[in-house]
Amino acid sequence: MKRHLVKEMMFWISLLLALITSIIIPPRIESIDWRVIAELLSLMIVVQALKEYKVLEKIATISLSNLRSARSIGSVIVILTAFMGAFITNDVALIALVPLTMTIAEKAKFEPMWIVIIQSQAANIGSALTPIGNPQNLFLFEKYEIGIWEFSSLMLPFVVFGVCWTLLMNLLNTKRKIVFDAPSLEICEPQKLGIFIGCFLVVMLSVFRIIDFRVGLVLTVVVTIILERRFFQKIDYFLLGTFLLFFVFIDNISRMEIIANMMKSATNGEIRTMTRSALLSQFISNVPAAILFSSFTGSYKGLLLGVNIGGSGTIIASLANLIAYRIYVKERGRNLRYIAVFTVSSAITLILSLIFGYFRLKLAGFQ
Repeated sequence: MKRHLVKEMMFWISLLLALITSIIIPPRIESIDWRVIAELLSLMIVVQALKEYKVLEKIATISLSNLRSARSIGSVIVILTAFMGAFITNDVALIALVPLTMTIAEKAKFEPMWIVIIQSQAANIGSALTPIGNPQNLFLFEKYEIGIWEFSSLMLPFVVFGVCWTLLMNLLNTKRKIVFDAPSLEICEPQKLGIFIGCFLVVMLSVFRIIDFRVGLVLTVVVTIILERRFFQKIDYFLLGTFLLFFVFIDNISRMEIIANMMKSATNGEIRTMTRSALLSQFISNVPAAILFSSFTGSYKGLLLGVNIGGSGTIIASLANLIAYRIYVKERGRNLRYIAVFTVSSAITLILSLIFGYFRLKLAGFQ
């Protein structure tokens, strides 16, 4: 699938950049944030368990079973996707819920494109709420040692605004009555699921710095070796590798005086950091943008808002956008129409979010 090709492309580009800059500046092993890598790996494993055991689909089918219009289905799916994005990452929320949207649309005979488009935007917006919602949040949470209360209080107004906006967009869905039977799903292997939920809670404690991150990693890896070794085959190693290589690349260029001075000038102030990181995300996606900007600015509030706002806009601004696109196009085709509708609606979301972010920071006294 193309989303895997994009991951591979980002990996190879980051490898090339790391190699080229390492010729000029010797790399340092201490440039790699092993805590972030360990927590990402732990989260990938436990979230894979939630996906494999059909927990997310079961929650969704129960929530959707009594709905009888595309508009009401869209409203519930937007809220579910945003909520799940905050706790099991935006990518996994879409991998679990977009196919369910497609199945319901097939049974009820309505066009799901608009729901899938706002679903992808809801996933990005909802994932902004917590440090584990997306990779850039986890990285910035650890990089700047942000407190959980400070993190949530900064992001909650944006998430509320964004979810309300996606619900407004959902009003464009038809109110026509539809009839469908929600797919019947059973949670697989509840005993194993219970153990992995326990691992998930331990990993959360490590993310929130209550226990050492190595405890969460070792526990999760050992449990997975014993119960579900196949999960290791489904880990996104390209994303982990991209993080490793970007750490090296960014550390290298941060020691190049000319580039460092240019980047520091470009990231001077919270509002400037927010707008420029959001705009850069449109071209290189928000995870690399977060890693790049973080080495040159202390304006973490603007950066955190910027890379989350920057998930809207172009289809490559966030991997979640590509996931929803590929699932839809695989079943329905209409790829050019999807890209056109997505780009226009997501660009509006980007602009409105930047305006909201500007006033959010301005009212807080930042420049």
